[in-house]
Amino acid sequence: MAATLACLHNGLCFVPLDPEFPLERLQGIADDAELALVLQDAEGLGSFAMPSLHLREGEGGELSWPALDEQQPAYMMFTSGSTGRPKGVVISRRALANFLSAASRRLQLGSATRWLFITTPAFDISQLEMLGPLWGGGALEVVGNSAHKDPDALLRLLAEHPEINTLQATPAFWRMLLKAGWPGRAGLTALCGGEALDAPLAERLVPLVGQLWNCYGPTEATVWSLMAQVQLPLGEQGVLLHQSLDGYRHWVLDEAGEALPIGGEGELCIEGPSLASGYWARDDLTAQSFISWQGRQLYRTGDRVQRVGEDAYRYLGRRDEQIKLRGFRIELGEIEVCLRRIDGVQDAAVRLHGSGDEACLVAYVELREDAGLGRMSIRRALQQRLPHYMIPGRILLLDSLPKTASGKLDRKRLPAPE
Repeated sequence: MAATLACLHNGLCFVPLDPEFPLERLQGIADDAELALVLQDAEGLGSFAMPSLHLREGEGGELSWPALDEQQPAYMMFTSGSTGRPKGVVISRRALANFLSAASRRLQLGSATRWLFITTPAFDISQLEMLGPLWGGGALEVVGNSAHKDPDALLRLLAEHPEINTLQATPAFWRMLLKAGWPGRAGLTALCGGEALDAPLAERLVPLVGQLWNCYGPTEATVWSLMAQVQLPLGEQGVLLHQSLDGYRHWVLDEAGEALPIGGEGELCIEGPSLASGYWARDDLTAQSFISWQGRQLYRTGDRVQRVGEDAYRYLGRRDEQIKLRGFRIELGEIEVCLRRIDGVQDAAVRLHGSGDEACLVAYVELREDAGLGRMSIRRALQQRLPHYMIPGRILLLDSLPKTASGKLDRKRLPAPE
């Protein structure tokens, strides 16, 4: 954290490296980013083929005040690429400052803010956890390297620190806390994002906290671009994405690039000063994702939404999550939402396995501890909600769904059916 603040102070671009990533991946990121130096603590990341500096407690030096340009890169965040090669998203100082200012106003961060910092620095939402409280004059409690994956350790930490009043996490993380028996905390400002917040989880969380905020935004738009407080009852459309942060604007475009009216379904695109500068050394990808449209620069998110009102959207899933099975177009996310609505289901995921005549939908289901569900009861519940062609051919019950280091569902590690 001190190194991050030092980089921002001196106008240096930092690239977060997660020590839990394989060394080969870390070295690849370091090579792509053309890092001049790797800072490591006592535990270290490993042996890099480049200069490294091991930090020791108590070391320091004199501060200087260099002249800084707001267009200088503040940080570079590497995200997964479809080719298997991570791509570096370059975020400028201006983009970061605009986001922090807008988010702190929306959440009313101030000197009383006490934020629990639980997210790996390699996941961009960590920038809000680390810098948001400081921006507002508050403080943060930093969780140890292993505690963020241990729900029992987190429950103890929360019990020992009643002053913590702000917590941000993915839906998968919130489900993990609830499964561990978290009783909630009155007055807690809870942020949920990184994946779609479904209605069953929202309905469980809202009564347990002071405020629940549904957050949406890609790394390429500097953390979050939409932040709205969730209110019950939700209504038929479930949890919506709405309320753009200051400086952001959202558009829904069809395949021809035309803006859609209320009711239209298309790709969500983002405009504003917090857009990334592009992808590091990948002009081809930058040109594909950051487009000029009617004199504006937009970022194409790849997310399919329905525009349901002014600055309000219903999330439909990723463009690449829509599959075609035996002539039917299917949104895997719709099946997952139906699974999570079944009483006793903690979390769920759906994948398409095989191809041609062997293609089959497979559902992966994590149950709550007190659930008395079996595969047949789950199938019967789905048959009441979905057409026959959307019913998974296989249902696998797992103790827990695999997660990435950032707490999201790791679809690549879902086991193949036997």
